[in-house]
Amino acid sequence: MMEYSFSVILAVITLAFGFYYFWEVIEKPVLRFSESDFLLRIIERSPNLTNKYYPTFWCFNQHLMLLLLMLREYRTKAYDYDKLEQLKMKDGGITGLAWSGIQNITVKDETPIVVVFHTISGDEQDVKSTVKYLREQFGWIVVVCIRRGHGNLPLTKPKINTMGSTSDLIEQLTYIQKKYPKKQLFGVGISAGSGLLARYLGEAGAKSQFSAAVAVSPAYDIEKAFHRVHPVYSKIMGQRLISYFLKNHYESLSKLKGVEELLKIKTIGEFQDKLHTLSGYKDKENYYYHSNPVLVAKNIKTPLLVLNSADDPICVNQNVLENLHWLETLPNTIHVHTKRGSHIAYYQGLRASSWSDTIIGEYFAAVLKENFPKQKPHKKTKSKLKKK
Repeated sequence: MMEYSFSVILAVITLAFGFYYFWEVIEKPVLRFSESDFLLRIIERSPNLTNKYYPTFWCFNQHLMLLLLMLREYRTKAYDYDKLEQLKMKDGGITGLAWSGIQNITVKDETPIVVVFHTISGDEQDVKSTVKYLREQFGWIVVVCIRRGHGNLPLTKPKINTMGSTSDLIEQLTYIQKKYPKKQLFGVGISAGSGLLARYLGEAGAKSQFSAAVAVSPAYDIEKAFHRVHPVYSKIMGQRLISYFLKNHYESLSKLKGVEELLKIKTIGEFQDKLHTLSGYKDKENYYYHSNPVLVAKNIKTPLLVLNSADDPICVNQNVLENLHWLETLPNTIHVHTKRGSHIAYYQGLRASSWSDTIIGEYFAAVLKENFPKQKPHKKTKSKLKKK
């Protein structure tokens, strides 16, 4: 009798969970864009944008997704890049490029290059799943732009900006294009990397070197966003930044004013507010003026796909909602808003594969078929594709 009762209870729990999952978890992403023939064709060629997103049923909670993301980052073996280069910047600082897919490529080859921007305290390895997916599924060349002070790069100049430097990026892109002058460039920003990407696209405007770009889990206004991070993650990330930058490069940074004060911070918001002491700016206001992507984002001309999840505990949904008024009318831009996905995780299916990587690949493949910017959009009326 007891065994029978247990089976009944288990069946009821399974049915209830299944009902909740199919009713509350699975949904189509909400697409917001300024309608044009170009974007409508891109969406038509990207079926995952309009199909339902099925988050992995055993970890659809945002905290479980983040935990799985961190476990995979630390437990999976390092990705084997074809070549790691160190580039000396004009001021003497060192940045890096991690290449994949260049072994059998010639200058005349038309294979595009996907330029990837890593996370706030990451390097070429924390974006390895995206690099591996794009290489295996599409055969594109992928290069990760490693920011100064990250990974195994020596800090030859006592200067760090967790959000990256557009002047460094311009030098990196110039080097890439000199090496492969006839190749199209696509850009992918992951978390903080999307902030650097957006800042560059806004500053460059119509002169951007990218044919198209994708921003995954951007925070928009970083002066506000870092203070809105879930308290637990804010403390963890704050201590992570101290260890990653200040302790690893203490010998180089110790002579700068404000380093000892930074060592005492408790949250990532405090760290960013005091970062001007390490990034070459005279005060907090000056730092945000030159680093905050939202200040120039309205000038973006490059075709762009932006991906945010409403349950993101790091780049929270409030950041998204405050910026939709301009984001959804930005020309050639698609904003993809999901209910689940956490922060840059976006796991789907039983084996928890990346839905966002699928979106990135589909989008760039669609843009390649369009051969933008030779074809220009016609209409500019506001439009939305809503959940059904």
